[in-house]
Amino acid sequence: MFISAGKLIFEKVEEKVSSKGNPYKLVHIIDTENYQRLEFFADEEFQQKVSENQPCKVTLKAVKMGYSTSMNCLAVNPS
Repeated sequence: MFISAGKLIFEKVEEKVSSKGNPYKLVHIIDTENYQRLEFFADEEFQQKVSENQPCKVTLKAVKMGYSTSMNCLAVNPS
């Protein structure tokens, strides 16, 4: 597991449906130090403990998919 060390702001969780009909969630994070918007797939065990537009710490879980590794969001906690 990986826990963020930068200054991040939780933007929102977006629920979507794939073209095959499978539901999934995207977690939107704003990195204020690098001026970036980040998106992570939410893990099945995703926990949101902070409200929108609040500073946060993000916990990520590495998931192996074929030859690559992706990072799924496990939790968004207050910083």
